[in-house]
Parts: sequence; C-alpha cells; structure tokens
Amino acid sequence: MNDDFNTETDDENGGNEWLATYGDLVTLLLCFFVLLFAMSTVDAQKYESIVASFSGGSSIGVNSGGDTIVDFYESQNSTKNDSNTKDKDDINKIYEEVKKMLAVEKLENNIKIKKSKNGVFLTLKNDLLFDNGKAALRPDVKKTLRSFAHIFKKYDREIRIEGHTDNLPIRNSFFESNWELSTARAISVVKYFTEKLPQEERIAPNKFEVAGLGEHEPVARNDTEENRQKNRRIEIVILK
Repeated sequence: MNDDFNTETDDENGGNEWLATYGDLVTLLLCFFVLLFAMSTVDAQKYESIVASFSGGSSIGVNSGGDTIVDFYESQNSTKNDSNTKDKDDINKIYEEVKKMLAVEKLENNIKIKKSKNGVFLTLKNDLLFDNGKAALRPDVKKTLRSFAHIFKKYDREIRIEGHTDNLPIRNSFFESNWELSTARAISVVKYFTEKLPQEERIAPNKFEVAGLGEHEPVARNDTEENRQKNRRIEIVILK
C-alpha cells in the first residue's frame, strides 16, 4: 500500500512540473513581444528624425502633425502658379508702359513693340541708333534708351539685346564683317544701360544677354533699300 501511495504522489508531482515550464514560456514570449514593440517604436522615431532632417526640420509624410506629401506638392504648385502670375503681370505692365512712352515721344514709326508668350519685343531701326557703318550710339537716341531703362529696372526682368544687319558687305576699317558690326552695336546698347547712365539708374549687367546675328535673321528680303532698312535693326527682348 505504501509503495502504491508513493507512486501516485510522484505522478502527481511530476504532472505539475509542466505548469512551471509553461509559465516560463509565456513570460518569455511576453518579454519578446514587449521588446519587439519597443524596437518598432524606436525605429519609427528614427524614421521621423531622418525624414525631418531631409525636409529641413519638418516631417513630410509622417502622420505626426507635420506636412504631408500632398501638402508639400500643393505648396510647390501654388508657389509656381504665383510666380507665373507675377511674370505675366510684369510683362503686361512693361508692354503698356513702353507703348505709352512711345506714343508720348512719337516714336511709333521708328520703334515697334509686340507682346508674346515669351515676353515683350522691341524693334529699333538702326538709323535711329547709329550712323552708317558705326557702332557708337547717336546722342539724340540716349534720351529714349534712358526712358526704357527706367521701365526695365523697375521690373527687374532678364533682357536680350540682338544686333542685325542687311546682307550688304561692310566696307570700312572698323569692322571686317556684319557679324562684328551687329555684335558691336548690341554691346553699345548694353553698355549704355549698364555703364553710361547715372549710377542709380543703371541695370545690373547680369540681367543681359547679347547676340550679334549679322545678316542671318532677316525680317524681309534684301532686294530693295526699304527691305534692307527693315533688316538693319536692334531687337530688345524683355524675357518672361
């Protein structure tokens, strides 16, 4: 009887040992999942920190009260639209002011103005600006260029100056080709805007592009003196 009783007691004690093992396993699993949760929280914080560093201090795309990616692109598009609107407004104002100035000074026959999606285009006859075969500005045109400068400087746009000639070969000791003549004339106009005006009226040199195109971009056939006169010109383009 004693042996049987002892055997039953041992079986009961041995049968309860799995509970301790199970409890340890559950505890370990709980610790494991707590650790995983803690690691995932740290990673999220690191991610937010990295994103913030790339976006200049604001966390874009992270749901933490900062800007979202949609907000970011909407902001960029809004800025671009505002810039385009300002460009268009500036070009319209320049066009209207120059047109009014030409009317007041009765220069519509010598200076043509037009507006396009690329900017405002002014075409000045060379006879108004220069003596034949020369690149020095005539004194009587400087007042007109000064009026242009007042308008251009106010709107701070980029400006392209192009020199053009007819196709007749040049015959003097100053220039060997129409390329050189047209370039020198364009430079004379730019230098007036950047160097010859009073200091406070000058336009910054980095606002200008200069091109001398010789006879290679005519607006009329070079078959009559009237048409050749049309081709001898300076073009001022106020870029949009």
